[in-house]
Amino acid sequence: VKSLISTALTNNRDLRMATLKVQEARAQYRVTDADRYPQLNGDGSTTYGGKLKGDTTSSDYAAGLNLSYDLDFFGRLKNLSEADRQNFFASEEARRAVHILLIANVSQSYFNQRLAAAQLQVANDTLQNYQQSYAFVEKQLLTGSTTVLALEQARGMIESTRADIAKRQGQLAQANNALQLLLGYQRLPDDSASSAVDLKGVTLPPSLSSAILLQRPDILEAEHSLLAANANIGAARAAFFPSITLTSSLSGSSSELSSLFNAGG
Repeated sequence: VKSLISTALTNNRDLRMATLKVQEARAQYRVTDADRYPQLNGDGSTTYGGKLKGDTTSSDYAAGLNLSYDLDFFGRLKNLSEADRQNFFASEEARRAVHILLIANVSQSYFNQRLAAAQLQVANDTLQNYQQSYAFVEKQLLTGSTTVLALEQARGMIESTRADIAKRQGQLAQANNALQLLLGYQRLPDDSASSAVDLKGVTLPPSLSSAILLQRPDILEAEHSLLAANANIGAARAAFFPSITLTSSLSGSSSELSSLFNAGG
C-alpha cells in the first residue's frame, strides 16, 4: 500500500494541479507585495538619420530612469498584498486537503481491488467444485443412481457460477481502473494482487480534544479565504481616497553629451 501511495503522490494529476495553484498564488503575492516598494523603470531609444546622397549619417541615443513611490497612507496596497498572502495560504491548505484525500482514496481503492480479486478467486473455486459435482452426478446417471433433473440442476449451478465470475471480473476491472486513475495512469505493480495486507487499527486517546478539528485543511482554507475577502474590502474602501505618488526622473541623450563636450572644448 505504501508503494502505491508513493506512486500516487508523485504522478496524480489533481495533486499536481493543486501544487501549481500554490505556486501561482505565491508568485501573485510576490508581484502584489512588490508594488509597496519604490519602482525603478528604465527606457531607451535610438534614432538614426542620413542623406539620400553621400555617406553622412547621424545617430542619437536617449536613455532615462523613472523612480516612483506610492505613499500608501490609506492602506490600499497593504490590503491588496494581505489579500494575496491569505489566498496563497488558502491554496496551500487546499493542496494539503487534496494530499490527504488522495492517500485515503488510494487506500480505499486498493482494498476494493483486493476484495474484488478475492471474490473472483472464490467464484473460480466454486466453479471447480460445481464442475466436479456435475461429473459425479453424470456418473451416477449412467449407473441409474440419480435422475436427469439432478444433472440439469448441477448444470444450472455451473452456468450461474460462470455468470457470477463474469460479474466479478467486471468489478475487478473497475477497481483496477479506479486505482490506476489515482496513480496517474501508471502501471499497477505485479505484486499488488498477491501481497498480504496487515490491517492495524488506530487507537485514539479518549481525552482527545475537539479543537483538533481546527487543524483540518478545509477549515483552515475557509479561514484564509475569509481573511482574504476582508483584506479586499479594506483595499476597496481605500480606493475611495486619493493616492499620492512621488516620482523622479533622469534622462539624457547623446546629442546633449556631444554639445556639452563641444562647449567644454
